[in-house]
Amino acid sequence: MLKDACGPLDGMPQAKKRSEVDAVHAIHDALVDLDRDTRERVLASVRALLGMERQPEPRIQAHGPPPVDVEGKVPDGSKSSARPLGLNELIIEKKPGTNPEYLATFAYFHDKRHGSPYFSRRDLEPYFAKAHVPAPGNYDRDFAAAVKHGWIYEDGDESYLTTKGIEVVERGFDGADGRRKPKGAKPRAKASVKPKAKKSAKR
Repeated sequence: MLKDACGPLDGMPQAKKRSEVDAVHAIHDALVDLDRDTRERVLASVRALLGMERQPEPRIQAHGPPPVDVEGKVPDGSKSSARPLGLNELIIEKKPGTNPEYLATFAYFHDKRHGSPYFSRRDLEPYFAKAHVPAPGNYDRDFAAAVKHGWIYEDGDESYLTTKGIEVVERGFDGADGRRKPKGAKPRAKASVKPKAKKSAKR
């Protein structure tokens, strides 16, 4: 296994063979007790220190061919002649209704527009003004709600929209009022008002 990890060892000086095996052991021992996200951050830092470019991670695509996105790209990754989808157009198409839904939509737009999935909590706040949407009375509470829904993973300046968040935004929301009616629910009938009985006239 170590031979595969280090590449072919034939014809390599013995000292170099040993140094590569020792390096693999050292990296393994340093990362084995860390969770997956922490390992990714550590490896990204090491790549940056060594001047190595990180390959972009593949994104999970929604079922079926997607339309032209906010970057003006078609499914094969090439540029389309169509103009990129604007923020307000995206909002009209996806119909977010609550502030957490708006935040998920803003994170989606930020990713597509700037080519980076990462943002800080405050990076999304200006999008309310850009979209001409009233700013939340309690922004931190609404951001925490988006995190609680599992749409956003918060990690300082490296927060990102989760796979669940991407799927929710691409599927679209239920309308501008943000209220979801259960399937099969019927509107409540208005209570009928019984007419008052007429008093008999006194003789």
